[in-house]
Amino acid sequence: MGRGTRLIPASPSPCPSGGGLGWGQARRRFLLAAGALALPSLHAQSRLDQLPPGTRLPAWEALDFDGKSVAIPLAGKPTVVNFWATWCVPCRTEMPLLQQMAEFYSDRLVLQAVNYKERAASVQRHVRNANWTVPVLLDPMGAGAQAWGVKVFPTTIGFDAQGQARWRLVGEYDWTSAEAGKLVEGLWR
Repeated sequence: MGRGTRLIPASPSPCPSGGGLGWGQARRRFLLAAGALALPSLHAQSRLDQLPPGTRLPAWEALDFDGKSVAIPLAGKPTVVNFWATWCVPCRTEMPLLQQMAEFYSDRLVLQAVNYKERAASVQRHVRNANWTVPVLLDPMGAGAQAWGVKVFPTTIGFDAQGQARWRLVGEYDWTSAEAGKLVEGLWR
Protein backbone atom coordinates (compact mmCIF):
# COMPACT_ATOMS: atom_id res chain seq x y z
CA MET A 1 0.00 0.00 0.00
CA GLY A 2 1.41 3.41 -0.95
CA ARG A 3 2.35 6.08 1.54
CA GLY A 4 -0.38 8.53 2.38
CA THR A 5 -3.14 6.06 1.59
CA ARG A 6 -5.62 5.71 4.44
CA LEU A 7 -8.21 3.05 4.89
CA ILE A 8 -11.44 3.75 6.70
CA PRO A 9 -12.06 1.09 9.33
CA ALA A 10 -15.18 -1.01 8.91
CA SER A 11 -18.05 -0.02 11.14
CA PRO A 12 -19.50 -2.55 13.55
CA SER A 13 -21.97 -5.03 12.16
CA PRO A 14 -25.43 -3.50 11.80
CA CYS A 15 -26.99 -6.77 12.96
CA PRO A 16 -28.19 -6.44 16.53
CA SER A 17 -26.95 -9.10 18.90
CA GLY A 18 -30.08 -10.32 20.57
CA GLY A 19 -32.44 -7.44 21.21
CA GLY A 20 -35.43 -9.73 20.81
CA LEU A 21 -35.39 -9.65 17.00
CA GLY A 22 -36.11 -12.85 15.13
CA TRP A 23 -33.83 -14.02 12.32
CA GLY A 24 -36.08 -12.68 9.54
CA GLN A 25 -36.61 -9.31 11.21
CA ALA A 26 -32.89 -8.92 11.99
CA ARG A 27 -32.03 -9.84 8.40
CA ARG A 28 -34.49 -7.31 6.99
CA ARG A 29 -33.12 -4.61 9.28
CA PHE A 30 -29.55 -5.47 8.24
CA LEU A 31 -30.37 -5.42 4.53
CA LEU A 32 -32.32 -2.17 4.77
CA ALA A 33 -29.53 -0.44 6.70
CA ALA A 34 -26.89 -1.84 4.38
CA GLY A 35 -28.90 -0.89 1.31
CA ALA A 36 -28.92 2.72 2.41
CA LEU A 37 -25.12 2.64 2.49
CA ALA A 38 -24.57 0.37 -0.49
CA LEU A 39 -22.33 1.40 -3.32
CA PRO A 40 -24.31 0.65 -6.48
CA SER A 41 -21.21 0.86 -8.66
CA LEU A 42 -19.80 -2.28 -7.03
CA HIS A 43 -22.19 -4.55 -8.95
CA ALA A 44 -21.13 -3.04 -12.27
CA GLN A 45 -17.53 -4.02 -11.53
CA SER A 46 -18.18 -7.71 -10.93
CA ARG A 47 -19.18 -10.83 -12.83
CA LEU A 48 -21.10 -13.67 -11.22
CA ASP A 49 -20.85 -17.18 -12.65
CA GLN A 50 -23.22 -19.82 -11.28
CA LEU A 51 -21.34 -23.12 -11.40
CA PRO A 52 -22.88 -26.43 -12.54
CA PRO A 53 -24.25 -28.64 -9.74
CA GLY A 54 -21.61 -30.93 -8.26
CA THR A 55 -18.67 -28.70 -9.20
CA ARG A 56 -15.64 -29.55 -7.09
CA LEU A 57 -12.43 -27.60 -7.05
CA PRO A 58 -9.23 -29.24 -5.84
CA ALA A 59 -8.84 -28.89 -2.08
CA TRP A 60 -5.63 -27.25 -0.89
CA GLU A 61 -4.17 -25.72 2.25
CA ALA A 62 -3.36 -22.11 3.05
CA LEU A 63 -1.31 -20.86 5.97
CA ASP A 64 -2.47 -18.79 8.91
CA PHE A 65 -0.22 -16.12 10.46
CA ASP A 66 1.26 -18.75 12.81
CA GLY A 67 2.31 -20.94 9.86
CA LYS A 68 -0.34 -23.59 10.50
CA SER A 69 -2.09 -25.21 7.53
CA VAL A 70 -5.80 -24.56 7.05
CA ALA A 71 -8.00 -26.55 4.63
CA ILE A 72 -9.51 -24.54 1.77
CA PRO A 73 -12.51 -24.74 1.62
CA LEU A 74 -13.40 -25.65 5.18
CA ALA A 75 -15.26 -28.96 5.29
CA GLY A 76 -18.70 -29.31 6.85
CA LYS A 77 -19.87 -25.68 6.75
CA PRO A 78 -20.79 -23.32 3.90
CA THR A 79 -17.64 -21.36 3.09
CA VAL A 80 -16.88 -18.21 1.14
CA VAL A 81 -13.27 -18.03 -0.09
CA ASN A 82 -12.07 -14.57 -1.12
CA PHE A 83 -8.73 -14.07 -2.91
CA TRP A 84 -7.30 -10.59 -2.35
CA ALA A 85 -4.06 -8.61 -2.14
CA THR A 86 -2.99 -5.47 -0.26
CA TRP A 87 -2.05 -3.73 -3.52
CA CYS A 88 -5.53 -4.35 -4.96
CA VAL A 89 -7.70 -1.23 -4.50
CA PRO A 90 -11.00 -3.04 -5.23
CA CYS A 91 -10.01 -5.69 -2.66
CA ARG A 92 -9.45 -3.02 0.00
CA THR A 93 -12.79 -1.40 -0.84
CA GLU A 94 -14.67 -4.71 -0.75
CA MET A 95 -13.17 -6.19 2.44
CA PRO A 96 -15.10 -4.09 5.01
CA LEU A 97 -18.35 -5.11 3.27
CA LEU A 98 -17.25 -8.75 3.19
CA GLN A 99 -16.41 -8.46 6.88
CA GLN A 100 -19.92 -7.16 7.65
CA MET A 101 -21.45 -10.05 5.70
CA ALA A 102 -19.28 -12.58 7.55
CA GLU A 103 -20.22 -11.10 10.94
CA PHE A 104 -23.91 -11.16 10.06
CA TYR A 105 -23.84 -14.83 9.01
CA SER A 106 -21.16 -15.91 11.53
CA ASP A 107 -23.26 -18.76 12.95
CA ARG A 108 -23.95 -20.27 9.51
CA LEU A 109 -20.97 -19.41 7.30
CA VAL A 110 -17.16 -19.39 7.26
CA LEU A 111 -15.23 -16.67 5.46
CA GLN A 112 -11.69 -17.45 4.34
CA ALA A 113 -9.88 -14.32 3.08
CA VAL A 114 -6.84 -15.64 1.21
CA ASN A 115 -4.02 -13.21 0.49
CA TYR A 116 -2.21 -13.77 -2.78
CA LYS A 117 1.60 -14.07 -2.74
CA GLU A 118 2.55 -11.46 -0.14
CA ARG A 119 4.82 -11.71 2.89
CA ALA A 120 3.02 -12.60 6.12
CA ALA A 121 4.44 -9.58 8.01
CA SER A 122 3.20 -7.14 5.35
CA VAL A 123 -0.25 -8.71 5.25
CA GLN A 124 -0.51 -8.79 9.04
CA ARG A 125 0.46 -5.09 9.26
CA HIS A 126 -2.10 -4.20 6.59
CA VAL A 127 -4.89 -6.15 8.33
CA ARG A 128 -4.05 -4.54 11.68
CA ASN A 129 -3.91 -0.99 10.24
CA ALA A 130 -7.22 -1.50 8.43
CA ASN A 131 -8.87 -2.88 11.60
CA TRP A 132 -10.08 -5.98 9.76
CA THR A 133 -11.26 -8.86 11.89
CA VAL A 134 -11.82 -11.34 9.06
CA PRO A 135 -9.73 -14.50 9.30
CA VAL A 136 -6.87 -13.93 6.85
CA LEU A 137 -4.93 -16.80 5.34
CA LEU A 138 -1.89 -16.82 3.07
CA ASP A 139 -1.30 -18.33 -0.37
CA PRO A 140 2.42 -17.44 -0.38
CA MET A 141 3.33 -19.13 -3.68
CA GLY A 142 -0.02 -18.55 -5.42
CA ALA A 143 -0.60 -22.31 -5.72
CA GLY A 144 -4.22 -22.15 -4.53
CA ALA A 145 -5.09 -19.29 -6.86
CA GLN A 146 -3.45 -21.13 -9.74
CA ALA A 147 -5.24 -24.40 -8.95
CA TRP A 148 -8.58 -22.61 -9.04
CA GLY A 149 -7.81 -20.45 -12.07
CA VAL A 150 -7.93 -17.15 -10.14
CA LYS A 151 -6.41 -14.39 -12.28
CA VAL A 152 -8.39 -11.32 -11.22
CA PHE A 153 -8.59 -9.82 -7.74
CA PRO A 154 -10.77 -9.92 -5.86
CA THR A 155 -12.25 -13.29 -6.78
CA THR A 156 -14.72 -14.93 -4.40
CA ILE A 157 -16.00 -18.50 -4.56
CA GLY A 158 -18.95 -19.87 -2.57
CA PHE A 159 -19.02 -23.48 -1.35
CA ASP A 160 -21.85 -25.43 0.26
CA ALA A 161 -21.29 -27.61 3.34
CA GLN A 162 -20.47 -30.60 1.11
CA GLY A 163 -17.56 -28.71 -0.47
CA GLN A 164 -19.25 -28.17 -3.83
CA ALA A 165 -18.47 -24.84 -5.50
CA ARG A 166 -21.77 -23.09 -6.24
CA TRP A 167 -20.64 -19.75 -7.68
CA ARG A 168 -17.63 -17.64 -8.59
CA LEU A 169 -17.71 -13.88 -8.36
CA VAL A 170 -14.92 -11.99 -10.12
CA GLY A 171 -14.33 -8.36 -9.16
CA GLU A 172 -15.48 -6.00 -6.45
CA TYR A 173 -18.94 -6.65 -5.00
CA ASP A 174 -21.30 -5.09 -2.47
CA TRP A 175 -21.61 -7.86 0.13
CA THR A 176 -24.24 -5.89 2.09
CA SER A 177 -26.81 -5.88 -0.72
CA ALA A 178 -30.00 -7.94 -0.86
CA GLU A 179 -28.56 -9.77 -3.89
CA ALA A 180 -25.52 -10.77 -1.83
CA GLY A 181 -27.81 -12.07 0.91
CA LYS A 182 -29.59 -14.32 -1.59
CA LEU A 183 -26.28 -15.50 -3.02
CA VAL A 184 -24.84 -16.39 0.38
CA GLU A 185 -28.05 -17.94 1.75
CA GLY A 186 -28.19 -20.15 -1.34
CA LEU A 187 -25.10 -21.97 0.01
CA TRP A 188 -27.13 -23.74 2.70
CA ARG A 189 -30.08 -24.73 0.52
